[in-house]
Amino acid sequence: MSEARVVAVAGFGGRVTPGPLAVDVTEAPAIAANFAVEKARKPKIFDGRVLLAERVAIEDGRLTADYAETGFSTFLWWRAQGFPERGVRNVFGAAAVVSSDGAALLGRMAPHTANAGKIYFPAGTPDRDDLRGEAVDIEGSILRELWEETGLEPPLVTPTDERFVVFAGHLVACVRRFDCALTAVELRERVEATLRAQAEPEFDAVVLARSAADLTGPTLSYVPAALERLLGP
Repeated sequence: MSEARVVAVAGFGGRVTPGPLAVDVTEAPAIAANFAVEKARKPKIFDGRVLLAERVAIEDGRLTADYAETGFSTFLWWRAQGFPERGVRNVFGAAAVVSSDGAALLGRMAPHTANAGKIYFPAGTPDRDDLRGEAVDIEGSILRELWEETGLEPPLVTPTDERFVVFAGHLVACVRRFDCALTAVELRERVEATLRAQAEPEFDAVVLARSAADLTGPTLSYVPAALERLLGP
C-alpha cells in the first residue's frame, strides 16, 4: 500500500493570489542558474508561467487551494533540490480514464519533457490557461490535459462523480474518474493513433494498468495510491 493519503471530495477549487512566491525572491539567482543547466540538457524546455499553491485545505468536502503564479524554472529548481519543504505544493488535476474492462489509462512521458520516462495519468500543473478571472479551474484543466495528451474528450469518455485527492508529499493530485466504453485494447489503439498524428506528443507510450503492480517503469508518488483507489489493491 502507498503511504500517500487519499481523500474523497465533491469537487476542486482554487484561486490565484497576488504577489510572488517567497522562493522567487530569496532564490532568484539559484533558480536562474538551474534553469540554464536544464535548458542546456533539454533545449525545448520553456520557462512558461505556472501556478503553485501556498495553501491547501479540504473545506466542506471540497479541495480548496490558494495559488501564486511563478515560472516553470522555479518548479525545476525546487525539483532539483529534491522538493524540500518550502511551504509550496503542486496542486494539479489528473484524468483517470477507466476502460470498459477495468484498465486505467496512463502514459509514459516523452524524452523532450521535464518528466521524461515517468509513467502517470494525463495531468499537468495549472497555468494561465486555467484561470477564469481569479479562479483556478481545476476541472477545466483536467479536461484540457486529457484532450491535449490523449485526444480523448466527452462523449467518448464520460466524467463521473468520483473525485478524490491524493496527498503525496509536495504533490496534491486532484483526480477525477472518467469511464470509457472502449476496451483496454481499443483504448490503447485510439490513443496511439492520436499520438502518431501529433507533431510532438507528450506521451511516447500508452500504459494500461489493472493494478499498481502493472507499472513497470518509474512513476510519481501519487500514482500507485490513485490506482488502488480506482481499481483496488
